[in-house]
Amino acid sequence: MDYAVLAEQQWHISLRKATGEEYVGPCPFCRGGEDRFHVWAERGNYWCRMCDTKGWVSESDREFTTQELHDLRLRSLERKQEETERRLTALEQMARCRDHLAYHAQLDDDDRAYWNGQGMWDETINRYLLGICYDCPTARHHASYTIPVINRGKLVNIRHRIVDAPSGDKYRPHMAGLGNTLFNADNLYAGHESLIVCEGEKKSIVLDQWGFPSVGIMGKAGFPPHWAQRFEGFQRVLVALDPDATDEAHKLARLFGDRGRVVVLPCKADDFFVIGGTDREFKAFLRWAKKGRAS
Repeated sequence: MDYAVLAEQQWHISLRKATGEEYVGPCPFCRGGEDRFHVWAERGNYWCRMCDTKGWVSESDREFTTQELHDLRLRSLERKQEETERRLTALEQMARCRDHLAYHAQLDDDDRAYWNGQGMWDETINRYLLGICYDCPTARHHASYTIPVINRGKLVNIRHRIVDAPSGDKYRPHMAGLGNTLFNADNLYAGHESLIVCEGEKKSIVLDQWGFPSVGIMGKAGFPPHWAQRFEGFQRVLVALDPDATDEAHKLARLFGDRGRVVVLPCKADDFFVIGGTDREFKAFLRWAKKGRAS
């Protein structure tokens, strides 16, 4: 029996393979995270490294032995250490990378017209060093529009928006092992009273361009809860995810306590300005933002 499949059916979660027979995903008990819940597909045991819930997929009353639990924790720590080392190596390579400058330099008039059509002014294109890549390094033989991710003066990634992406998978990193990060993270340290959290780099660029400081997350589930402590200096944290991510927006806003607000927009934040919305109209939606509701 494949206990990973049984666990997905039993708790209505999605798991992904980590190593060997080990699968990881969100915990159905503490209801959080993306890889804190571990299931071993052949043996059938599970364990959450955050809430420490443990047991057996088909025998909930069976307990781990002390040695089994020790071995599980040790393997989890070893895997996290390996992931951290791979990420640090990748970040060191990105810090020396200059590909984003070449991608920006090879923009032609048609490429700039594409970025203009996404709501970016020419000065914004230059400021953010937006570019074009004719052969994406992580999606070979596909062209991509490029968005450098620069935090405190260091290049940490180049996000590739694939042209004619297969199966709707639009975004790729510049190289494997870079992990998750905030876009426009320098806005965390710029002394703003409030900050908008939006989904994706393009939206954050357009909002910043119109005078609305923001950070972009890599997908609606791309915000680990411990990141919330980085927002402690803001009077209000405004969560403006896509219209189809209302539940995720409220969950995210609750991480900021009484300072968290959900902004309900009629369309995606960047499209708001592309279709003719004004900064005054956008400010009204910010004023109408509500506290994150309980689940």
